[in-house]
Amino acid sequence: MNASRLLASAWRSLTRSKLRSFLMMLGVIVGIASLTALASVGEATRQETMRQFKRMLGTFDTLTIRPGAGSTRGMPSLGAVEPSLKFDDGPAIVAGVRGVKRVALVQQAFDLDVSYRDETAVPLVLGVSPNWADVRGEAVASGEHLSDDDDRTLARVAVIGSDVAQTLFHGEEPLGKVIRIADVPFQVKGVMAPRGAGPGGVSLDNMLVIPVSTSAKRLFNRDYLTTLVVQLEDANESDRVADDVRAVLRERHRIIPPAEDDFTVSSPRATLAQITSVGTMLSKVVTGVAVIATLIGGAVIMSLMLIGVSERRREIGLRRAIGATRRDVLRQFLVEAALIAVVGGAIGIVVGAGGATIGALLQKLPPAYEWQIIGAAFAISLAVGILFGLYPAWKAANVDPIEALRS
Repeated sequence: MNASRLLASAWRSLTRSKLRSFLMMLGVIVGIASLTALASVGEATRQETMRQFKRMLGTFDTLTIRPGAGSTRGMPSLGAVEPSLKFDDGPAIVAGVRGVKRVALVQQAFDLDVSYRDETAVPLVLGVSPNWADVRGEAVASGEHLSDDDDRTLARVAVIGSDVAQTLFHGEEPLGKVIRIADVPFQVKGVMAPRGAGPGGVSLDNMLVIPVSTSAKRLFNRDYLTTLVVQLEDANESDRVADDVRAVLRERHRIIPPAEDDFTVSSPRATLAQITSVGTMLSKVVTGVAVIATLIGGAVIMSLMLIGVSERRREIGLRRAIGATRRDVLRQFLVEAALIAVVGGAIGIVVGAGGATIGALLQKLPPAYEWQIIGAAFAISLAVGILFGLYPAWKAANVDPIEALRS
């Protein structure tokens, strides 16, 4: 019997018992749909997490250095950090560590009023070195970023985020206007391009930047930093560069073992890996459940096919009597099992992809599909059908035709 006739015969047998065929498919549908949906939602979440971190950090080829020993949580403010990071630490890292492209200097505060006429905002105020925008990949929607001349001359100029522009100016052109930061006048030089929300839904546009020399001497009156952002020439060397940075800073800060560092070096890649590892572990657990559901579906296929073999003994006996071999019967029942699994797997993929799309839209995420995992799920469904169909097919092939016709 050729392949097309074999498939047609298997399909006719399945359509004669529609309810039983559907019940055999159901376990496979549930397992494959779960696997497809989980993989797709997990991929959409991972991509969105990457986008949010990219918006927040600007780039992943950096190291962040903050004052204080141990893990530093949240964003530090000048009023709540140790005065351990100095302005000279940045140039010393560039000069003393191989693989460092540049270092941006940052001072920041969260509790300063920023006003224009009768409007007031309380954004994140950053004093930054001129290379900060290049390190973070920041773009301006209008105007221009801070320059070396601004930093050298202690210029009172500011580049504001889009949220600050909206709060203070309500659609009015902000360029050239004078705002007051803690009652110190600054002229708006530029407006940063919107970046949206970061992890946790916090707006990344409710901020403004001024030259770090100006912030240190004309606003904050502090000679230490809250952050150093080290940009690497090769992101794959972040571990080695981090070790070298620690060595340079320990020497500069005269830290002798076993004394703790008075700074913390962290990598965006490491932070992102910690966050995504939680989702990965959960995904593995639920994927295991989906695979178990698929295997249970395979067991259902085997059980119902064994019942089908008992009910179709006369059919099998008649086929054997008119010349069908044991191999022919074995192949037909194997094809039926594989067809059940393939159709069930295809339905499961469609249902899972639809569920993943709805779930992503409800979470306001762009849909994403892990086609590699979906392809693997389809292959699993086929393998489950063949594996659990072997025994019923063997039983059918070994039915005695004479006894079957007498029954």
